Amino acid sequence: MFDQNFFSRRAILEQQGVYIGGWSVKNALTPRRRSDPCSDVEGDGEEKIVVEQDWTKTDEAKLRRKLDFRVLFPCCIINFLAVLDRANMGNVKILQQGTPDSLKASLGLHGTQFNWAVSVAYIAVTALLIPSNLLMKKISARWFFPLSMMLWGCIVMSFAGVKGFGGLLAGRFALGIPESGVGPCCLLYFSFWYKPSERAFRIGVLHSAGSLATAVSGFLALALNNLNGKGGLKAWQWVFIVEGSLPILLSPLLWLCLLTYPEDTKALSERERYIAINRFGRGSTRKTDVTWSWPAFCRILSRPSTYVFFISFISLGIVASAQGTFLPTFLSTLLHFSIAKSNLFTSIVKLSVIPLYWGYGYHSDWTHERMWHYIIPALTALPRYAVWTYASSHPGHSMSNISLYGLSFIGQMVQVGPPILLAYRSATLYGACEQAVGVAVAVASASIANILAPQLYPEQHAPRFLPGFSTTCGLLALCVLSYLTLPFWLEREASNRKKLTGHALPLQAVEDAEQAQVSEAEKARIRALNAAEEAAAVEKRNSIVTKRAVTWAPEESI
Repeated sequence: MFDQNFFSRRAILEQQGVYIGGWSVKNALTPRRRSDPCSDVEGDGEEKIVVEQDWTKTDEAKLRRKLDFRVLFPCCIINFLAVLDRANMGNVKILQQGTPDSLKASLGLHGTQFNWAVSVAYIAVTALLIPSNLLMKKISARWFFPLSMMLWGCIVMSFAGVKGFGGLLAGRFALGIPESGVGPCCLLYFSFWYKPSERAFRIGVLHSAGSLATAVSGFLALALNNLNGKGGLKAWQWVFIVEGSLPILLSPLLWLCLLTYPEDTKALSERERYIAINRFGRGSTRKTDVTWSWPAFCRILSRPSTYVFFISFISLGIVASAQGTFLPTFLSTLLHFSIAKSNLFTSIVKLSVIPLYWGYGYHSDWTHERMWHYIIPALTALPRYAVWTYASSHPGHSMSNISLYGLSFIGQMVQVGPPILLAYRSATLYGACEQAVGVAVAVASASIANILAPQLYPEQHAPRFLPGFSTTCGLLALCVLSYLTLPFWLEREASNRKKLTGHALPLQAVEDAEQAQVSEAEKARIRALNAAEEAAAVEKRNSIVTKRAVTWAPEESI
C-alpha cells in the first residue's frame, strides 16, 4: 500500500501544517517527542503559530479552563438534553409492557413501525447537517443552540398528544430538524476555540454527556412509570412531557453562558482574546473564514479519506446506536430480566463508560495518537458480540444470564471510539468551510447509522436476534480494516496538493489565514511564509529544468 519513503514524506508534509497520523503502537502509549515548543506538528498537524509567542503555558492553561466553562460545559448540557429527548424511545417502549397502557398498545404499533419511528428522526438530522453548520457560523453558537433547544423541547412535549403511528412518525421527523445541529455544530464550535491536540478529550467529555443522558433516561423512565394513570396520562406521556420541558427551561441560562467567537466575544479580556486568536496557526478555523465554498465542498467529497472516515464511522456507529437503543430489549427478552431490572441494568452499563470517555480522550490528546485509540475499543467489543452470537445460536448453552449481561460492559467500549475519530477528522480539515462540510459528512455517517441500527434487530428476530449479532461482528471487522488505511490516503492527498499548488494545505486555508482578524505581525508572517513556499516551488521547478538541460547538452552538441 505504501513504499519505504512513506514515513519520510509524511514527516515533511506534517512540518507544513497537515496531519496524517500513523500506526506506531509505541506512540499509542507515550507521546512522540516534540522538537519545537511552539509547534503542534507532531500532535495533530497544526502548523507553527505564526506570531512570536508572548504568553506562557500558565496563561494558556488559564484560558482553557475558562473555555471549558463557557464552551465545553454548555455544549455538554446541550448534548445531554438532546440525547435525553432523542434516544428515550428504547426506555419508553418497555414501560407498562404487555398492558393496554404501553406505548405500542396505546398507539397500535405493530411490525417494524416502532423501529421506523426511531429511525425517522435521523433522516431529518442527516439532511440538515450541513445547513445547520452554516447557520450556526452565521448567527453564532450563542443564538443557535438556545433557539434549537426551545424548538425541540416543544416538539418532544407534543409527543404526549399523538394518537397513532402517523403522529409519532411526524413528530419524530420534526424532532430531527432542530436537533440536526447539535452534534456537528458542537464540533465546529470547538474548532473555533480548541486546538486539534485539545479536542479528543473535550469531544469525549461531550459524548459522555450523551451516555449519561441515556443512563438518566432509564432511571427517569423507571421513576415516571409510577405516574401511570396520574392526571389521565400514561407513563410514556409523562416521560415526553418531563423530558421535553427541560431544554425549554434551560435555554435562557445557556444563552448567558455561551461565547460567540474569539474575534468578537465580550466575555473575554483583550489579552485573553489575543491568546485565543494567535495560539492557532494556518489552517485553523476563524470567524472570518469563507462560510461556504462550492470548490471546498467538491474538494472534500473528492478526497478518498472522506469515504474511509465515513465507512469506518458508520460501521462502528451502527453497533453503538443499536446497543444504546436495544440493550433494554435484549435484557428483557433474551436474558428474561424484569422491566425494572432491564432499565436499571442498562443505566448501570451506560454509566460505567463515562470515566472511559474522559480518561481515554485525555490519553489520546496526551499522546497525540488517533489510530489505536479508535481501533482498540472496536476490537475489545468484538468478543462480547461473538459470545452473544454463539449463545443466540445455541439455546442450550451453559452460560448464565448474569454472565452474558456482564459482557455488555466490554461491548460498551464501542461508545468511546467515536470521539477519537471525530478528533482525527477535525484535525485533517482546514478552515471553517472545510470544518463545516467535513465534520457534517462525518457526523452524517453516525446519523445514517442511527437510521440503519433499528433495522438490525427487527421484532420478528426476537428474542434471540441471531442475524443482528452476527452482522455486528462483521461491522466491527469492517470498521477496523477501513480505519487502518487512513494515513495512506491522507498522505496521498497532501502529496497531490503539494505537487499541484506548492502547498500541502489547501489554498483556501492559506487565503483564509490572511483575512483573519489577527495582529499585523501575524499577517506579515503569513505572507512571508506564503512567499517563501512559492519561492521554494519556483526554485524546485528551475532546478529540474537545469538538470534536464545539463543532461541533454552533450546530445545537442553531438
